[in-house]
Amino acid sequence: MKYATGLHSRFTGLISPKTEMIASLVGSSNYRGVADDALKDEDNAGWVMKLDPPVCAQWVERIRWIRLIDRFAERELLDKRQPVNKGQPTLQNFLADWQHLVSTGTVKPESAHSSLLNAMQLCWFDQANLPSIQLSLTAWKQYVQAIAHYHTDYLIIHTIAEYEQMLTALGGSLFQVLPFLSEAHHQAAHYFGIMDQFYNHLRDLHEDAKQGICNLPSELLDEFGVSRAEILQQQAIKNPGYHRMMQFWLEEYLHKLRFNAERLLRAENLHPSWQILCDWSTYRYRRIERVFRECQFDYTQFSQVYWQQVRRDLPLMLNHICHHPAQPLPLKFSPQTIPVQPTSVQVKRLERSSSWAA
Repeated sequence: MKYATGLHSRFTGLISPKTEMIASLVGSSNYRGVADDALKDEDNAGWVMKLDPPVCAQWVERIRWIRLIDRFAERELLDKRQPVNKGQPTLQNFLADWQHLVSTGTVKPESAHSSLLNAMQLCWFDQANLPSIQLSLTAWKQYVQAIAHYHTDYLIIHTIAEYEQMLTALGGSLFQVLPFLSEAHHQAAHYFGIMDQFYNHLRDLHEDAKQGICNLPSELLDEFGVSRAEILQQQAIKNPGYHRMMQFWLEEYLHKLRFNAERLLRAENLHPSWQILCDWSTYRYRRIERVFRECQFDYTQFSQVYWQQVRRDLPLMLNHICHHPAQPLPLKFSPQTIPVQPTSVQVKRLERSSSWAA
């Protein structure tokens, strides 16, 4: 109760019918990062702003924590290459202050992150007797550790098993941090988060390559005769092995991730906000894969085409969420916005949504 009251006071006036973009509330453009992530956050979570204000506030706060930690880590990585503005917050500063909170249950008064950590204290440490809160706190600890571990220069993932560990540590734990997740759905959210991280890597392949980052495991690259240098130099599209590799990656490897993620899509009694998350995310995954295939796996062309489609889709998607929150998103918005026939999973989710409304 104390957490909800504090949350309400922090977000009063910020969340209103006139507040249209989540990016303005979660720090998408704050601090120095690889890119301005405002459009990316709208693509990921623009739907949150259409929730009822008390529910919206909890989602916004949790996403804000995740985004800020990510920005701190990116800034720290960039500063190793080209130091600027030494006074800005860093991941290491936060980790030290976070560890103090974990160890003592208190926030350092002089901490540069005191407001952030005070909110976390109210959320997790003052309600620690609730099983769902304990699970969320454990997931947050895992996520913070993963961010620190994987945001490093010259990161190389050697095996597919190591790649799966990264998907688990980043995506799996991130989704378990999100609010309104019951204990019963905790593991299913973990698998859905793993698939989400896979699609984020696919979407960001070009952006990452320009920063000297390749998350594809060496085992995969070697199997198809593709070099890490080709990926980073944005020349892989010329290698026939690259095309065979991506066909395997999307048609065989992804199949396993998608199979496990179905657990959340078929789950009973999901909170309504999680139902919207599932539908919105599934639409986003289809778009990522469709555009990647339409570009014939050319990741250097993907970004321009993809973000154009995001800008086109967002108003239609948000309008659908606003006026039909209990109905699944169509498989694709046509130019005339005629919905495509929903899948069997979507039909089942619609039936369950009707029971929630009743």
